[in-house]
Amino acid sequence: MAGGKLSARQKMINLMYLIFIAMLALNMSKEVLSAFGLMNEKLTDANKSATERNASFMAGLDEKVGEQPAKYKPLREKAGKVDALAKDLNDYITKLKGDMTAKLDDPTNYETMDKGDYLDNFFFSPKGMSTEGKAFVEKIEGFKSGVNSILGDTYPEITKGINKDFSTEKVENKDGIKVDWLDYHYKGFPLVASLTKLTQIQADVKKTESQVLSAMLEGQLKSDVSLTNFEAIVVADKTAFFSGEKFKGKIVLGKKDKTLKAHKVIVNGKELDAESMQEGQTVLDFPAGNVGEREIKGEFQFKEGDSIITIPIESSYSVIPAPNTAVISADKMNVVYRGVTNPMTISVPGAPNVTASAPGLKKSKGSKYLMNVTNLKQREVKINMLKLL
Repeated sequence: MAGGKLSARQKMINLMYLIFIAMLALNMSKEVLSAFGLMNEKLTDANKSATERNASFMAGLDEKVGEQPAKYKPLREKAGKVDALAKDLNDYITKLKGDMTAKLDDPTNYETMDKGDYLDNFFFSPKGMSTEGKAFVEKIEGFKSGVNSILGDTYPEITKGINKDFSTEKVENKDGIKVDWLDYHYKGFPLVASLTKLTQIQADVKKTESQVLSAMLEGQLKSDVSLTNFEAIVVADKTAFFSGEKFKGKIVLGKKDKTLKAHKVIVNGKELDAESMQEGQTVLDFPAGNVGEREIKGEFQFKEGDSIITIPIESSYSVIPAPNTAVISADKMNVVYRGVTNPMTISVPGAPNVTASAPGLKKSKGSKYLMNVTNLKQREVKINMLKLL
């Protein structure tokens, strides 16, 4: 532009244009560097908030373990493994970023971070990736495979996102040539651009941890409220009814949860021992008492955070005299005849689970029996009653 048969004046004008274009390019470059720096600052602030949220989640999970260890301890163990993997990769990148900016006079002056010498020498060697570069890639791969191993096939959408965010496969460049992931993202880039990319990886780590922890807790909560964990329980108005009475009661839904254990159970003024609380249920075992109406009163106590939640126990049962007589009758006649099958009713008042046995006697259904004495020589038959527990 400044050569040829141009006048001295035209040559000077052309030279000034070149200087002006160079100055514009320089200013644009500084603006781009500053933009990367501002983006890095915003990502850093977001990462601090994400760290606080994840820490709060882990603290809340620790409280749940203290309240209901059988239910939340396995969940806490998985969450702890994910947290350890996230912390390991995050700490590694934090140290790397510190080393990258250690010799800068002002780490916030992004316009001076236009060189890529540090990572070019740190991650790469004349033969390709350096030992440090391979270690960096292995750290990312270790985080990805570690979290996927913990999740298994439980959360496919989260696994898909992890494989995408932390992929270190070869990347196709603008010329359509596949190059190493590390070369594509970090070789020859300004320091501030690489710094921002590393901060983005930290953001992806914290996002992944948050997604995993939230999904685990959400899965537990869904399981807790699922109707498959409920059963129908018939609750009678009283535990004994007389013949001719109408049955009165109600059906309620009760939740089956073998991991749920009360902090304390008190029945009729007595605190039950730990052995009485088994697999989400409380076993009662005490003398029935004298004949008459008896009450069961007490309370469940559950720890919830810093509070004790109390659920009252109110019920009653009837104690009736133990049966000591049996009712035996021929249904169609007052006597038992030879040569025919005689229908019989045999029962013990107040004792439903009984069985009878005698020569020629055969059970039909419930308290109904059939008796044939044709082949018996004696005129009297002894019928034995057995109460089933």
